[in-house]
Amino acid sequence: MAFITPKPQCEKVEKRPGCIQSALNILGDKWSPLLIGQLVSEPRTFGDLEVMLVGISPRTLSARLDKLTRENIIVRKQYNAHPPRFKYHLTEKGDDLEKILRTMADWGERYHE
Repeated sequence: MAFITPKPQCEKVEKRPGCIQSALNILGDKWSPLLIGQLVSEPRTFGDLEVMLVGISPRTLSARLDKLTRENIIVRKQYNAHPPRFKYHLTEKGDDLEKILRTMADWGERYHE
């Protein structure tokens, strides 16, 4: 018999249990929101992102890009065949996160010391 863990719910905020947790699965680590934020204005290469996200290791960047691709937040599109070169683009699902990131930035602007 499988044990199912109940999803935490914030009844005053969520329409159904687990919605906040779903967002945290995407935005809950240090680098993913910053990475997504860099893709809001235009697609970027791995090298572009590595330079823009000061302090991220190539291994962590690769892991975050893979995770966001699996979650259908970004898509990798080839722009050069030899050698193979790719740019990362936000999907429609990823574009929808811009509102959340802007709200987070506004909150940070208001309360950051």
